[in-house]
Amino acid sequence: MTLEKSFKKIYKEHKKQLKNLNVQNKKLIICFVGIPCSGKTYIAKKIEKKYNAVRINSDDIRKIIDKNITKKEEDGEIILGEHILNLLKNPVFTNKLIILDRGIERNYEDILKISKSKRWNMFIIKMVVPKNLIIKRIEIKDRERLEKHPEDIKRWFKEYKIFNKNIKADFVFKNDSDLERLFERLDEIT
Repeated sequence: MTLEKSFKKIYKEHKKQLKNLNVQNKKLIICFVGIPCSGKTYIAKKIEKKYNAVRINSDDIRKIIDKNITKKEEDGEIILGEHILNLLKNPVFTNKLIILDRGIERNYEDILKISKSKRWNMFIIKMVVPKNLIIKRIEIKDRERLEKHPEDIKRWFKEYKIFNKNIKADFVFKNDSDLERLFERLDEIT
């Protein structure tokens, strides 16, 4: 199956999960820097609800790919990344306030390039959670992956550290008390 056919098949299923597709909003991509289980989806859902944004969640897409395209994890991750970039390059919805509900550490340059070409502003939220709490959350949420690929945790922390050394986030989120401050910042730009 070609990538284009895969994208169409994925989007057909994914569209059922997306909200606010036809809302008129300013051009803005809200991105996260954060290790799995750092709270990205929790915050992304809050933003989605408050601002009527389109939230693109990588876990949702990953499940669709696994069910309809391939069970091979490595191939699925490549298709997932390409699908998200394709959605940004060729948006099929009216709403231009998009939340990328995933860490952007590995594809920041591609997303930045697309946002510049589309003249979208980009807002990066850095999730700060203690390492021991993240590991505890991963053990609860995705123990199987942790057992199959223990090296992933080291890679995630390394990518997170390198990204934060080179790129400054627009907002640092440490705990729930930061939510109102985050909304104040977003109110200024939406």
